[in-house]
Amino acid sequence: MDKRAWVHQLKGQVEKQGADKASWYVSWTDPNGKQCRRSCGPTKIGKSAATKLADTIHSQLVTGSYQGTQRTTWDQFLERYTVFVDHRYDAPSRKAGILSLKTFARIAKPKLLKSIDTAKVDEFIGLRKKNTITVKSRGGVVRSISPATINRELRYIRAALRLAADWGFIEKVPRVRFLKLQQKLPTFVPPEHFSAMYQACEVATMPNDLPNVPPADWWRGLLVLLFMTGWRVGQTLKLKMEDIDFEAGTALSRADANKGRRDQLIPLHPLVIQHLKPLTASFSPFVFPWNHNSRTLWSEFARIQEAAKLADKSPMPKAGKNGGWYGFHDLRRGFATVNAASMDLFELQSLMQHKSLTTTQGYVSMAQRLQKPVNNLFVPSLPKINETA
Repeated sequence: MDKRAWVHQLKGQVEKQGADKASWYVSWTDPNGKQCRRSCGPTKIGKSAATKLADTIHSQLVTGSYQGTQRTTWDQFLERYTVFVDHRYDAPSRKAGILSLKTFARIAKPKLLKSIDTAKVDEFIGLRKKNTITVKSRGGVVRSISPATINRELRYIRAALRLAADWGFIEKVPRVRFLKLQQKLPTFVPPEHFSAMYQACEVATMPNDLPNVPPADWWRGLLVLLFMTGWRVGQTLKLKMEDIDFEAGTALSRADANKGRRDQLIPLHPLVIQHLKPLTASFSPFVFPWNHNSRTLWSEFARIQEAAKLADKSPMPKAGKNGGWYGFHDLRRGFATVNAASMDLFELQSLMQHKSLTTTQGYVSMAQRLQKPVNNLFVPSLPKINETA
């Protein structure tokens, strides 16, 4: 039996992704004659990890101490998974994924990776449904874990188990039975509510540390950009002044700030450019610098909504999730709702920077249920800036 373990890249991946991005693999034949292969990731880091793994496996094959992947523990897999996702996903996705796997470990208590089957996943779901959490923001209300939360955890668990199968740690990915969710229409900001929030920006008191830029101008710029581009608030806060071309009317969305993981030049409507120009007076490298606690951003947004008045001077109602104020993602859904019918599906995917066309199709489906078709890019009716000064 050949007791070597060799390091290599797959020809197909190199041709498609390039040698710098293609993963490095270790291949060998186990004592039972089975062909094995593990991925160690791309770049010099992946090659170094593959070389060390190949040396370890070669030593085990020569000395007869090889145990294969059947003895891989959950903790060993989690350690390697953490390294794998560290340079592939953004911080929120990494945090959510690792937290989901730790929750699975705490409840299901897996020891060996091979012991995780469909029954073990079903056991986790049953036990997780019995868990409760205390909602501090609601006066210490105790409630059960929502099915949506459990399904989100299951998606990360399934993705991790698929990775374990790719690495040869398990033979088969267990079936994951997601919980049925009550179908609810997603919340989104309609044009009349957006206009009400825009005018209410005068009540904003933060950010209060930017020279030459009143808080109201900062918030108007942020809200207009979110509502007329569909950008996520996270990537918007990372947007730099150097990435805005005011003459061409474009913004460069960088790969490290968006979920599509690619640089993309996005055209901006003249109304967006008009609201971004006053922000250059802050001389900050960022378009929307926020040097305060991140929670205060949401608190300030809620305060603006609380002060918002509709055209008939009545208070703007709480129409966000669970009867609360809108979240920033509701502005993104608002963009999709008013523009989906007037755009080609691929155009909308490009503007919303979705990695998968399936995600964009979901927004279009939502828009078809919520809004009648519009003829072209929606431009909200706003008062002149100097009228609210």
